[in-house]
Amino acid sequence: MSNHFNKTLIIGVIAGYIAGMTVTRIMNGKITLSSEQVLERVKHTAKNQLSFDGAWICLTPHIWSNDQLNHLVYKGGLICNEQGKNHHYDFVADAKSGTILQLKSQRRFSGA
Repeated sequence: MSNHFNKTLIIGVIAGYIAGMTVTRIMNGKITLSSEQVLERVKHTAKNQLSFDGAWICLTPHIWSNDQLNHLVYKGGLICNEQGKNHHYDFVADAKSGTILQLKSQRRFSGA
């Protein structure tokens, strides 16, 4: 009987530890979305305003500073077909929420 009690106690302690660590990480804001999840959210948001043919994202998040605020972000891009030509947009998206923080059109350079 005491052997069963010891196993149950150990399992309870381990489960409590894991739950505590998870809650702590959530409260500290250290949980981030995967790059695939962020890319899907960016595409879902952008499809209302842009017609794009392709998209890409860096697989690891980076620290990005904007107006003296630091954000953990993913960087990526969208490829749109505008008037029969490919046009590229770069985006910066929050790693915790997938919210687009910046969407910038790449400049077009005319050949000389």
